[in-house]
Amino acid sequence: MRLAHDHHDRGHERVQPAGGTAEGRHIPVEHGDAEHDDLDEKAFFANTAVDRIVPVQAEGSGLDVVVEDFHEWAVERGPFDGAEPDVPGITWVDELGPYIERKLFTVNTGHATTAWHGARTGHATIAEAISDPEVSAQVTAVLEETSSLLVAKHGFSEEEMTSYRTKVLGRFANASLPDPVERVGRSPLRKLSREDRIIGPAAELAERGLGHEALLNALSAALVFTPEGDEEVDRLQEILSSSDPDAATAEITGLEPSHPLYAEVRERIASPVYSRHSE
Repeated sequence: MRLAHDHHDRGHERVQPAGGTAEGRHIPVEHGDAEHDDLDEKAFFANTAVDRIVPVQAEGSGLDVVVEDFHEWAVERGPFDGAEPDVPGITWVDELGPYIERKLFTVNTGHATTAWHGARTGHATIAEAISDPEVSAQVTAVLEETSSLLVAKHGFSEEEMTSYRTKVLGRFANASLPDPVERVGRSPLRKLSREDRIIGPAAELAERGLGHEALLNALSAALVFTPEGDEEVDRLQEILSSSDPDAATAEITGLEPSHPLYAEVRERIASPVYSRHSE
């Protein structure tokens, strides 16, 4: 099966199904056509995605890896032609795209939102931040907005999304996985880009005339996220301090001035809603 790895905010957390087929791509050429044909008769290649939070591991942990209990393993059923194997843990789906986007716009969006609001309110970890009623309210509102998009766009039911949101919020509250807000919130320029976890869903919601105020609040929180040692944080602050609002909006988000979300984002950049947290 073709695996779309998801290390959840560890540099490769955005899962995307690659185009085409995985067949034969990892078989060395020197094995020849016969081996390729033999493999084709014995194996199926299906796009698949795994969602599981793997926090930074303790030094000296060796081969032991600490992960959360929750996991989701979605696999496209198409290549199996109705004869899907009975593998524990697999969720068989007709198309992987909606499930990848559900994960991106819920887990990744919610994780970043928790980190940015958590940092501005003085919290050190995700679990600590989500226990703060102010932060929790912002994250819950964000996930309600993205859920409305996923229901409208992909046909997930309201009940499905309510259950999924509840599980995700429970994952964030897991104090046994101490995940620093500085780690989860890092690389804000990438995370605020046009197709990513904040501007991506906010833009689609604006296009549909649906609410997106909490996503704009997440953007505002990201703009005052200023931990040391993050090149993207430094670059973001440079853009904000040296560019006019239109130039900054374009560079940070990639939105066109004609887009229905543009004016609201420009206003958030021109007139900050939040101030930086001070020790």
